Parts: sequence; structure tokens; C-alpha cells
Amino acid sequence: MDQGEGLNTLGKKLAATRRRLTLLALGRAWWPACVFIALFLALALAGVFDRLSSFLAAAILPVLMLTGVGLVWLSWRRYRKPAETDVVRALEGQSELRPVSSLTDRPADPSAGPAHLWQAHRARLLSEISNLRLPGFSAEWGALDPYRLRYLVPLAVVALAVIAGPAGPGRVARAISPDLGALAGADRMIVEAWVTPPDYTGRAPIFLQAGMKDVRVPIGSEVTLRTQAPSSPKLILRGDKRKTMRFKQTPEGAYEARARIDGDTRLTVNWWGERARWSFVTLPDEAPLIMFDALPEPGPRDQVQFKWKAGDDYGVAAVELAIRLREPHPAAPDAEDRVPVPMPGAAGAKEMSATASLDLTRHRWAGLPVDLQLVARDGAGQEGGSESVPFILPEKLFLDPLAKAAQEARVTVLREPRPYADLTRNQQALTHEAINTAATGRLDAAPEGVRQAALMLDAVTYRGEMFINDLGAFMGLRMALGTLQSAGTKREADAIEPLLWSIALKLEYGSVADARARLEAARAALERALRDGASEAEIRRLMEAFRDAANEYLAAKMAEAMAGGLDGAGQQEDGRAQAGGDSLGGQDFEDMLNALQDLTETGAAEQARQLLSDITNLLENLEFQRGQGQGDGLPGAQAEGEEGDLPPEEQAMTDAMRRLSEILREQRQLNDDTLAQQRGEQSGRMGQQPGESGNMEGQGTGESGEPGQDGGGARPGEGEPGNGRGGTLAERQAELGRLVDELARRGTNSGEEGAGVPGAGIDTETLRAILEAQRRAERALEGGNEGRAVMDQERATQMLSELSREMAKQIDQMRASRLGEQGQNSNDPLGRALTGAGNDGQGVEIPSESERQRAKDILDELRRRYGEAEDEEEREYLRRLLERF
Repeated sequence: MDQGEGLNTLGKKLAATRRRLTLLALGRAWWPACVFIALFLALALAGVFDRLSSFLAAAILPVLMLTGVGLVWLSWRRYRKPAETDVVRALEGQSELRPVSSLTDRPADPSAGPAHLWQAHRARLLSEISNLRLPGFSAEWGALDPYRLRYLVPLAVVALAVIAGPAGPGRVARAISPDLGALAGADRMIVEAWVTPPDYTGRAPIFLQAGMKDVRVPIGSEVTLRTQAPSSPKLILRGDKRKTMRFKQTPEGAYEARARIDGDTRLTVNWWGERARWSFVTLPDEAPLIMFDALPEPGPRDQVQFKWKAGDDYGVAAVELAIRLREPHPAAPDAEDRVPVPMPGAAGAKEMSATASLDLTRHRWAGLPVDLQLVARDGAGQEGGSESVPFILPEKLFLDPLAKAAQEARVTVLREPRPYADLTRNQQALTHEAINTAATGRLDAAPEGVRQAALMLDAVTYRGEMFINDLGAFMGLRMALGTLQSAGTKREADAIEPLLWSIALKLEYGSVADARARLEAARAALERALRDGASEAEIRRLMEAFRDAANEYLAAKMAEAMAGGLDGAGQQEDGRAQAGGDSLGGQDFEDMLNALQDLTETGAAEQARQLLSDITNLLENLEFQRGQGQGDGLPGAQAEGEEGDLPPEEQAMTDAMRRLSEILREQRQLNDDTLAQQRGEQSGRMGQQPGESGNMEGQGTGESGEPGQDGGGARPGEGEPGNGRGGTLAERQAELGRLVDELARRGTNSGEEGAGVPGAGIDTETLRAILEAQRRAERALEGGNEGRAVMDQERATQMLSELSREMAKQIDQMRASRLGEQGQNSNDPLGRALTGAGNDGQGVEIPSESERQRAKDILDELRRRYGEAEDEEEREYLRRLLERF
């Protein structure tokens, strides 16, 4: 071997020996730290830390970290890099010649004589070096690691990693970073969260559970989070923008946060680390669609009629008719008015269609060519429109010259779009540059239309006391003129609109116009309440208002007819044809109002709205005539000869049924008051006199107020509770018992007031049983035993309900038999075929009397069960059912 090759071999063996010595030195210094780390990884991969409680895992981590850091620091201090002499000694220790260290020797006599001997010596050393083997240090390793942990621990870590699979990294991460908040109790923190979609969507709240991802919610939803914590957590929202907010403390001591979700959002709750996380995906909300199903056209009474249909993904909230002038004024080119369009049901239906009839004769642009456009709006405020349709708004025709002038002045003011000019300064005012407060000079600042209207009113009222017969109209016109002269803004000038409109109607149509306006207002209010699901008390109040408005309208129509002197057979026949002929008697109209009240009380909103519309149409199309009797055709008050409209048996049964219904209604109210007193509550009827509920008038019939003077039929207030006798529960019960006793005596006493006509079907035995139950309840109330009284009252109510239902069935059978005898031309008060239950022609059936009585019985049974229920959950369920009525 030449010298160069030998030295190269020596260098390689020295490097390899140095590496092995270094590894041995590292093992001696670092084996405690390495074994500790390997054992930690093995335990983490095995899931040991996941099985520990959050508190224990968090508490162990600092100890493990300190131990690990300490071992690393000690290992670093113990490590010594192998010296070069140690490397040489370890390599040449196999040979006695010490070839590596001898190779560095130099001859003492470098003369040429012994040079060949020295070369031979170096060759022998190089040859010896080539025979040297790398040291294995097995003895050292054996002494250092007798159990071969350097092999077993890594092998165990690899095996556990394979077994853990994809869960391995997560286990190690959780072991390295446990929930340190557990040390402060954060691991016991529970976050309750729910998402409330907007009301208009009709969707139920979504309760969030841990681990839910990509929760789909409508845009605009509100997320509510509530938790118990020692301090305020932090809410982080990451969407288009990052938003951070703190929870707010509630009066109960909890912490609550609310946030609106307007886009895809990732939500986290942090308190000593992340406590909850959810992600939301928002559902888009499309704009509603609407269109004309039939183009607008003039209808009866100058109304605008059209058909429409609309739809929205979450429901249509409102429909309006947008009106724009086809040739707008240059000062207001974008002027637009919107008129609400009644919807067929409650707002929120996804699809709807209806026929609309709008009275736009009062609109400022009546009589002008306009463009009509339907606009639908959803709950989020988004709007969708139909195509524009050209149309000429109908206007009311005024033939009276003064009424026509009032209307002309009115629309002149309303159609003026320009504002007032700045008022002039009062140079004589004490305050510098004070506004002129003199009313006489304000017309100079008014726009042209207001000035023109003022001139018109001044002209038509000039010396009006000489030629205007209606002093009220004259004073009203002068008041309108004074309003225009003193107005300082366009809004103040527009205030004359209702005054001039009422004057024009009165001059043209008389007092009937005001009565019709009140009737329409009452109808619209009641229909809106039925559609929107108003409270029972509100619907009852509006029902009474509609009844009063209907009676006022009928009185006004009758006064107008009598003032016109309608008489004679021809006029009578013509009037009957217009009013529906013999099909509308006074009792028929009262029955219709009673049926409407029954429908409102039992929650039949659609049928009530249909019957309400039919009654209103009937009243508005009604014409009156002078009749043969004193009733003179007035619906709602029976004429002398009208008692023959119904057969005696049916008339008697109808009267008895009406009496019984009033008694049943009052008995139900008394039951509720007794239950309230038993529970220690304050009833709305406590202390009232019987019959003060509004459903049972306490007034007599006719001028004398004595029963039995109007044809033998029971009229509202005749023989009913409510005559002011007694105020305590016992006295009210005694009064109801007296009325039942009177009804039973009439049933057995043939011929009295027509109530005992043979075959009338009054079950006197049941009445006696009812009377006995009522008397027992009266005695119990006098003795202060409300519990016993409630049982007897419920028994009496049940028998009253059963008797009412049976009587209603008999009345329906009598009516069906009578109509069958009269043939196919029999009509109800609305001119429709009578079959026991009405129908509006559009799929909404008006329940018959027996069906309405059945609904009352169901409502009574719900009230009874609500009063007897002891379980709070059952009471809440029954309460919700009662609210629907």
C-alpha cells in the first residue's frame, strides 16, 4: 500500500471513530432526556392524556415541561465533545504498535543511511492501520443501556404511531397543549346557543350543538349565546370582517351575547382558550314577485278592480299599488303615491292571489291618466314590482255646483307639488329679522295652486249666506278658506282635504255618506283584526263597533228613503228587487250579525271575513221602501206583519234558541269568574252586573221596554240577564236560574209569547235539570264553597250546550224542510241558495247554526279542562289552544 492510500484510509477510520465516540458521548449525556421525551410521545399516542380530566391534564403539563427542560439542561451540561487523542486512542487500541500515534513520529537522524529503514517502518505502520477495525463500543453501550431502551422506546413510539393512525397528531397536540383554562374552571363552562331566524321567515329557532358545522340559516338571523362564567367571555365573528365583542352580564348573573348574521360567518367563544365554535352558511333571500292577474278596470261604486298574484320564498309581508302620473308636474317628476292592497289572509303566505277593489275616488289624482304598478314587500324590506299599466283613476261625479266647487278646490291644493316660498321678514317686529307672524300675508308665499284654491273658495262663499241653504257647508267652506290664508307650509294647506271632502259628500249625497264612511272604517278595522289574529277583547270591541256602524248606516238609509217619500206598490216592488226582495227581513239581518259574532268568538276567521264582506256589500247595495207595517222594511227591526216570515214552530224555536244562547254565554262567563275567585285571582267580570259583557244587552225591546211586544220573538235584551239585578257570584247565578225557570215555564205553557207552540221541541225536562244544577251552584256560592259551585256550574253548562246543539239541529232541519217545500228559488238574506250553510262561491263555507254551536261547545270544554288541570304543562297547552280562539 502506498503512503497516500494509507493516509486516506486512516483519515476515514478516524472520522468514523470520531462519530461513534460522539454518539456514545451524546448517549451518555442525553439518554435521560431522550427517554423522557420518548415516553411522553408514547403515552400521548396511546391516548393516555385524552383519558385524563381536563384539570389533571392541565395540571400535569407544567410538571412535565419543567422536568423536560431540566433534563435537557442537565444533558447539555454533561455533554463533552470527544477529543482527538480519545479518537486516536480508541482506534489504535487494538494494536500494540500504536500505528496512528507512531505514524506521527520523526527519525532522530534524518541521514540517508537509515532512511530505508524508516520507510520500511512507516510502511509496516500503514499496513497495520489498514488492518485496524472500527471500535464498536459495545461494552460502553452495554454499561450505559443494559436494557436496550435505545431500541425499544423508539420502536414502541413508532408502533403506537402506526396504531393511532390519523388520530396520532391530534393526540400529541392535545397532550402538548391541554386546556389550561381548566385550572380556572373553564372546562366546566357550558355555552348555550341558538339561532333565531327573522320573524318573516316563519322558521323555528335552531338550537346549536357542539360540533355542528356549516349551519344553514336565513340571512339576517340573530344568534344568541348564554353562559355562566366568572368573568365576561369574548365573542369573535369572522366573516367579511373580523368583529369582536364581549358578553354582557344579565340581571340573573349569566353572560349573554347577541350577533346578527349577515353573511357566511365563523363564530368562536373564547375564555381562557376557545370554548365553542360554529360556522354558518347564510341562505339567500330573494325579492318577492308580483303581477297583475287581470288588468285594472272600473268597478261598481267607482272602485278600481283587478286581480293579482304574488309570491316570495319566505312570504309576502305587504302589497301596495304604486300610482304615478303619466304626465307629472315638472316640479315633481318622480312623484309617487302608494295605496295598501288588502291581502286575502294573514301576512306571510309564500303564494297568494286575490281580487282587489279599491276606492281611489278620494285620491288627489282621481280622474287623471296614471301608471299603476303593483309592489310586493317581504319581511326583510325587499320589494318587487309588476309591469306598469296605464289607467285613468275613477273620480266621483258631483252634480251639485257647490259640491263640485269644493271638490275642485280640494284637488287643486292636493295636486300642487311646489312648496311655500320663504316668508317675508317683519320689519316692524321688536326682534331683529323676526318671521312675519301675521296670518293675512301668508298667501303671497303660497304656490300657485294654493292661491288659486283660495280664490275659488272666496268666490263661491262671497255673500254665501244669501244663496247657500246649508249653513254648515257654508261655515265649512269659510273655515277651509281661513286655513289656506293662515297656512305657512304645504302640509298645513293640505289639512283642508278631509273638510272639503266631507262637505262635498254631504252636499251631494246627504248624511248617508258619513254613515257609509263609518261603516267602511269599522269593516276594515274588524277585517284587519281577524286577518292579523288580534286578541279576543279587541275583536269583540271591533265587532260591537261594526254592529253600531251598521245600525247607523241603516238608520241613515231609512231616513233618506223616507225623506224621498218612497211609497206605492211599484216603488215597493222595485225596492224589494234591489234589496233582495222578501229574503231580507229584520230578523234575518239580526241573525246575520249574530252569526258573524259567533264566528268571531269561535276563531273561524276566514268564514267571519267572508260573511263580513257579504254583509257590507248587502248594506251598501240596499235600497229602502215604504212598506205596509210600521217597520217600513228596516232590517234589524221586525215589522208588524213580518212575524209571518217564518212558520210558528221555527220562529218559536229560533227565539228560544237565542234566549238559550245568551244564558249559556253568561253561564260560561260566570264559570270563569268562579274559577278566578277560587284561585284568588281578580276576574275582569267580578263586581259587574250580569249581562254587562257586551254580548248581552240589558235593554228592553221597543219603546216600552217590555218583552213580548214585537211579535212574540225574543229580541236582544228581552228576558236576558243584564237588568242590573245582583252583583255577587251567587246573585248572578240566581238570576240565570230565574231565566232558565222562565224559559221552562214558557215551554210548558202553550201559547205564551209563542215559545210553547206544539212541536217547538223545547226539552223542559232538561231545563229543569239545568235549573236544579244552577240552584245547587247558587247555594254553594252562598256558603262560600267555590269548588262545589264550579262542579255544578260545569254540569249546568254542559247540559245547556247539549240542549243548544240539539235545538240548533232542529232549526236546521226545519229550515231545510221549509226550503225544500218552497223550491229551488229560496234564497238567504244575501240572495244565495240556502242549504243550511252558506258559501261565498270561492271555497269558504259559512258554518251553519249547529256547527257554530258545536264550536262553542268545544271552546267551553277547553275552558273547563283549563280550569281543572293541575299539571302546569297541560295548563300551558290548553292556554295556547284557547288563545287560538
